[in-house]
Amino acid sequence: MSKKIYESYIIIDGNLEETAIEEEIKKIETLLLKNEVEIVNIDKIGRKRLAYPIKKKINGFYVCFEILAPTNVITKLERSYILNENILRYLTIYVSPITKKEKEEHFKNKAFLQSKYEEEKLKQESLKEEATVPTEAIPA
Repeated sequence: MSKKIYESYIIIDGNLEETAIEEEIKKIETLLLKNEVEIVNIDKIGRKRLAYPIKKKINGFYVCFEILAPTNVITKLERSYILNENILRYLTIYVSPITKKEKEEHFKNKAFLQSKYEEEKLKQESLKEEATVPTEAIPA
């Protein structure tokens, strides 16, 4: 069976401790590896306040799994998300080759703009430092 690229986003209960969150992520990793899914990247987005309460929770820890998987494994994965009481929400999407290329280009441009911004910031700071250095008094 051919594998396709997917992004699987989950929101873990934000009230859990860091060790419990890491344990939940490890559980999902082992589930993926057990089903012969190739994990491309795991992006731990972090703890955020939810826009609205989900299961009476107001905080969540967001995680994105980029995976290469056959289509039949996605239903098993989502079934395990439903059964896990610490996962508040999930979303798994197919990433087409065109979308993947656009995403890579976006992040490349974002990194370029960030580096330009940091260079400009350093220039501004150096100009401020030069302006604040007192000049020696000129002898008359």
